[in-house]
Amino acid sequence: MGKNILLFDEDKQFSRLVSSVLEGRGHTVLQAENDEDSTGVLNREDLDLIILASPIKDTSDVSWLAKLRADGNSAKVILVAQNQKHFDTLKPLVTPDLSVSLMVYKPLIPYIFGAQIDHQFDGDKSEAAKQKMKDFETMFLALVTKYARVLPTRIADLSQAIEKAKADPANLDLIAEVQGLAHKIKGTGGSLGFRQVSDYMNFIEEAAMALPSQSREEQLIAWAELDRKLVEAQLAGEAECREINQAVSNTDAVKQVPNNPAMTRILVVDSDSDFLAIVHELGKQRLVDIIRATNHKEAIEKAVVYALDAALINVIPEHPDESFRLARELRELPGFENLPLAFISGQALIKDRVEAAHAGASLYLDKPLESDALEKAVQHLVNIRQGGRPRILICDDDEFFCNTVALVLRNEGMIVRIINDPSQILETMQEYPPELLLLDVMMPAVTGFEVCRMLRQIPRWQDLPIIFLTGQVGVEARLEAFRSGGDDYLPKPVVNEELLTRVKVRLDRARMLKDRSDKDTTTGLLLRRAFSEQLSAILAEAQRLKTTFTICLLDVDHFKKVNDSYGHLAGDKVLAGLGQLLSRRFRVDDLRGRWGGEEFILAFKRETLTTMHLAVSRVLDEFTKLKYTGDKGEEFSVSFSGGIAEYPKDGESVFELVQVSDRRLYLAKKRGRNQIVLDDVECDDELTH
Repeated sequence: MGKNILLFDEDKQFSRLVSSVLEGRGHTVLQAENDEDSTGVLNREDLDLIILASPIKDTSDVSWLAKLRADGNSAKVILVAQNQKHFDTLKPLVTPDLSVSLMVYKPLIPYIFGAQIDHQFDGDKSEAAKQKMKDFETMFLALVTKYARVLPTRIADLSQAIEKAKADPANLDLIAEVQGLAHKIKGTGGSLGFRQVSDYMNFIEEAAMALPSQSREEQLIAWAELDRKLVEAQLAGEAECREINQAVSNTDAVKQVPNNPAMTRILVVDSDSDFLAIVHELGKQRLVDIIRATNHKEAIEKAVVYALDAALINVIPEHPDESFRLARELRELPGFENLPLAFISGQALIKDRVEAAHAGASLYLDKPLESDALEKAVQHLVNIRQGGRPRILICDDDEFFCNTVALVLRNEGMIVRIINDPSQILETMQEYPPELLLLDVMMPAVTGFEVCRMLRQIPRWQDLPIIFLTGQVGVEARLEAFRSGGDDYLPKPVVNEELLTRVKVRLDRARMLKDRSDKDTTTGLLLRRAFSEQLSAILAEAQRLKTTFTICLLDVDHFKKVNDSYGHLAGDKVLAGLGQLLSRRFRVDDLRGRWGGEEFILAFKRETLTTMHLAVSRVLDEFTKLKYTGDKGEEFSVSFSGGIAEYPKDGESVFELVQVSDRRLYLAKKRGRNQIVLDDVECDDELTH
């Protein structure tokens, strides 16, 4: 929720930059240049934060703050010193009773400053949260610093392109090169904080676009203006590079970031520090960020802070139940309902394996681990991550711009893949199916509009959200974006806050529409059609890899009696309760569906009938202990019956496996219900309803 912020500063340029960042983050900014301007705002009861730029005209900062607190104003205060020398002088004078939340000094990088301000409103003040903020600053500043080093070269390349185009004014390709180079500097430079350079590049790009339609005399005037703007851009670039380098030196986060920041993050829980070190090193090799925890409490604390893709938990031999309880608690955290889990153990007991499957483990590994086994396990966990962190693909030929956008998205917990060559997009999307595509318009050989049209002709990608990234903001460009099948467009330079907002809105809407078409509203599980489609994919994989899988049909016992005795609302509560229980148990890559009425269906990849019989039986035991309330307040419990079939032993097609499961479900009811059957042994008891 946006906050009300008073920005108290005489520096209009600084105020304009900071205001645009804060307003982009959803805050309301109230500006004041002097003490008199601020008086009315300070009396507002809904004022959340004061950004006070020091020194204040006609009074001392400390006196002003002391009076603020004496008047009973409890708003948070961020104090911005004029420079480092002023900061060093001011800091000893700012005593704890003045309640200053943060002290910084100019020059500042607006986007980093905006993130620091948002952090003031974040209720999580743990060391892990502070480290997460610092890590983000480190990576963003590394990109800014690196771009500051290459910016002079980029401008020099543009200067050479302009000279070539001036020498051959009829060559449209040379003019297009000028336009393209200016476009890239505008987009990337503006996104990284080089605002003045970005403004000059916008002028050069638009002037180059207009050249082909101008007369010879108009072109001569335009080229002269281009030369003048280029000189001004060079001077502005030098000044902004100095300012940004100084701003970077103001922070502790100045170390270099890896060229390829980690795409995925795995929590590893083990009291063995040597093992944690081995896994951490493996993570660096595979570009996986390993979050280490040595105990239950530390694991939960880090899971609350970090966006995780999976968890690898050591089974403590003396207290295995603690490890399984941790797994269940992780899966119950908001957003982690589908978190892939793996267990490692030095004693591979059958009962522990069953308990691990019940807790949702996709893998159960034996110690000591071979390095290749651990590597395969990590890769497996990464590959099965579904329904959690959004998968974003960025297609743009500007590597710097891609890295900037990717960093912002990754900081929000998204998984991001980058390609700079649009000819690779189909191959990449086959191996890495994205949930959203950010697509540049101006690329070599092919435009983003052409790529979008191609994707819309492929049934699999007809509903994929596509957002164009473009410096062309004219009406015709916007219309072309929608004509080609795009869902939205973002002008370059990208405002990071707007980028996040638009991406999140498109992702939420796409997921909502998919859930509506694929999931049952009562239970939250897959509908029969969607389940059958995914089960067919599991069958194809098992046939290709010569592996096994198991399916299980479940039916709520005496469900008609529940509806008749306790009411249909109570019956819906039972179905919803079983759906929620099935969602929390088993593994991420297992399927759960509502087959129809009170019937449910499950599918377990790479698992045998015997193992899953025990795991489903554990869920049955858990379900029978749940209490439900009838329409008149009566309390009751319910059970279910089930039948399990295994591929390929019980059938080599989905139809055959469902038939076998249904037959065994019938036998479970015939044997008295409240049980899971995995054989075809008949009995003489009559079927009871």
